Amino acid sequence: MGRTARVIRRALTAVAATLVAALALPAPAQAHAGLALVVHDDGRGSVSVDVAWADGHPVTEPVAGTLIAFAQDGTQVGPAPLSRLPGASTLVYRGALRPGSWQVTADVALPAIGRCEAPVTVAAADAPAKPGETRCAPSEAPAADAAAAPAPDRKPAWPVWLAVLGGAAAAVLLFRRLIMNR
Repeated sequence: MGRTARVIRRALTAVAATLVAALALPAPAQAHAGLALVVHDDGRGSVSVDVAWADGHPVTEPVAGTLIAFAQDGTQVGPAPLSRLPGASTLVYRGALRPGSWQVTADVALPAIGRCEAPVTVAAADAPAKPGETRCAPSEAPAADAAAAPAPDRKPAWPVWLAVLGGAAAAVLLFRRLIMNR
């Protein structure tokens, strides 16, 4: 086998290996199988949401979420942004719900999609507070939005582009080497 053939074979092998590796990498949400959310309330109007990967790993990526709450009398709070506590994967509602019974929905859009709906009872100032906790099953798409079809699992585009650029660079180097060896 000539030198040129060996160079071509090595370049094609490198490009093929890069493409296989790039396409085999799971997206972060796929690697952890979705988000598991837990809505906590203190019984006095404060609401927080613990965000974890469904496989039990903590979420270390940026997290973005909102809260919307409806009281029995039709009063609506939100949609309001949830703020992340420093050094934790807990999101908090910065306001406070007024006394009464509420249906709270926490939606998380990053790093994956998650939704948790929880009944929350806020005690009157002169009544004892009863904290609550609602655990929601891991989800990839909001279950309440039946009209929207779930998005297909998508792999990140950067590995594919990296493989394409690597292949192009290998082709340029191969072409230069072939021309110089004439």
